[in-house]
Amino acid sequence: MGRVSANRRGIDFAVASVCVVFVALMLSFFWFLGSAGQVFACKCALPGSPTEELEKFEAVFAGDVFLVQHSYDIDAKTVTPEDRTTIGINVTTVWKGAVHEVMYITTPPTGGSCGFTFVEGEEYVVYASDSHYGDDSYTASICSRTALLSAAQADLDALGAGEAPEAGSKGPAPRDLEITANGLWLVILVAGVAMLTLGVVGFVAYARVRLS
Repeated sequence: MGRVSANRRGIDFAVASVCVVFVALMLSFFWFLGSAGQVFACKCALPGSPTEELEKFEAVFAGDVFLVQHSYDIDAKTVTPEDRTTIGINVTTVWKGAVHEVMYITTPPTGGSCGFTFVEGEEYVVYASDSHYGDDSYTASICSRTALLSAAQADLDALGAGEAPEAGSKGPAPRDLEITANGLWLVILVAGVAMLTLGVVGFVAYARVRLS
């Protein structure tokens, strides 16, 4: 009788342990899904005058947007620090920087992460800094005087005529951007494997106690 009771306690302990770990894993998983899309609020100082910003940023130019390409699923609710939007621009005027006639720049994915919303077919004056996405181009954000050209007359007056880019020149092409849905499927896969492994371990523990 004592052995049966001990086996029963062992079984109950194994099952309870598996359940506790399983519940903890599930709670952690759903917490991650709920928090993965949180992006720290964008904090930046108000832009200075056009001449001040010309001095501050690595590149200042104007042109029309012909490409808006996202590295993430725009319908998803989550983004990662690696996500970005690549903008293709036909440059018409250059005031500063190593700027080509065709440029590809990046911007963070959301306004919450300081991303600037470019619209294909519109013209902009762009104040850009060196990219932090591991490429050789520039990044633009809302923390600058970047704006629609039609709303940037003060900038055009202050910056002057500028120069035309070298005809036929192209900046670095964007890296192939694979829609990752913010790594969500990878998270689901890892969580699924972890839960499957946990289930197998629990079953083995149960079987060993049952047979002892």
